[in-house]
Amino acid sequence: MVPGAFLRVLFPTSEAPRRPGLPHIGYVLTGSPVEVIVAYTTSQPWPSHTPLPAGVRVFTAEEAARLNQSRGFLLRLDVIARLPLTSSWFPDFDAGEAAIIAVAPMPLQRELRAMAENLVRWRRDLIQMRGP
Repeated sequence: MVPGAFLRVLFPTSEAPRRPGLPHIGYVLTGSPVEVIVAYTTSQPWPSHTPLPAGVRVFTAEEAARLNQSRGFLLRLDVIARLPLTSSWFPDFDAGEAAIIAVAPMPLQRELRAMAENLVRWRRDLIQMRGP
């Protein structure tokens, strides 16, 4: 799977972190031919008087539209999953490259990689790792 890709994933929940969960759009941080590390996204708005946690990137509706998404969303680099590349986790897996909703432009990929690296380096305790 292509690093920087946004794609549909059955992201594991905190209640069942080792099983396929609810459908979300995930962001591929890195991977191999058999597994990927995917960051969680949500279109649920963040409470206005609550500071964003470390590792969260807000995408406006305009930014989301450039990534073929219909509304603004949050990318949670603090909530990630290491998942096998199978249709159990990725419902559109058999579609191959057609399963990719969008690929982040290189400047955005660099920004997100730097955020993820800083989170690992300075706030590793905040990272929730899920997956089998």
